[in-house]
Amino acid sequence: MRTANTIRTEAVENGVTAKNVALFLAAPFIGLAYAVLLPFVGMAMLLVIGAKALVAAGALGYAGRLVKNAALLVAAPFIGLVFAVTFPFVGAAMLLWTAVEALTATLAKIEVPALLRVTPNYQTA
Repeated sequence: MRTANTIRTEAVENGVTAKNVALFLAAPFIGLAYAVLLPFVGMAMLLVIGAKALVAAGALGYAGRLVKNAALLVAAPFIGLVFAVTFPFVGAAMLLWTAVEALTATLAKIEVPALLRVTPNYQTA
């Protein structure tokens, strides 16, 4: 036979009721977080599946070339601008370099008169 006077109070003592109330109050916010993040998770999964398919089909090399060409297409005007800005300075430096080389070659051919030559004033043993 069962005794009718036995009461189980472990649920109240363990704090399960407080946990259930907290989850009841947090449930709408958890659902909102799932609803907000769902498109991002779906897009990430789509990208992962697409990347796996590209690798399996061997189209990764083609995709790499395509991305490289697109990046060069975008960067070309800026590279051209850098060249257009720096070319006058590079040209002036090349002219100066050529002038200095010609001057040093000319000076190397000139003979110094004997009077201007420096002689040591010490005796070698």
